[in-house]
Amino acid sequence: MKTIGVLLAVILLTVSVPGCAGTVDSRPSGEPGVWQLQSEPSRDSTSIDIVVSRLECASGVTGEVLNPLVRSERDRVVVTTPVADNGTDDGECQGNNGVALNVSLGESLGERILVDGACLDTDARTTTLCDDPVRWRP
Repeated sequence: MKTIGVLLAVILLTVSVPGCAGTVDSRPSGEPGVWQLQSEPSRDSTSIDIVVSRLECASGVTGEVLNPLVRSERDRVVVTTPVADNGTDDGECQGNNGVALNVSLGESLGERILVDGACLDTDARTTTLCDDPVRWRP
């Protein structure tokens, strides 16, 4: 009986502590950053060289690129590149600088396409930057 009480207490504590239970949010923190390939990968590539740009107007400054999220799926590898919040919503819209980044994929691309994750599930999906979210095809 004591074991059941301890188990219930652990379950209640786990559910009530933020971040300890429920579904894992696979969306990265930060603001959307879109990317382009800096160099052409191959089927054997286990990393890619990309250039990241902040989606929102920021007076030409992309700022800090946060840790990219790499999601390997059967048919594709999705790379999402969030950028740090710049603390303002009133930047000028002349385009933002690109920030070079090498992203480890964890395994070779093989026959899978390479996709910009911002084009799938952020405001970027409705922009011309994401007319084609696929950045590379084998």
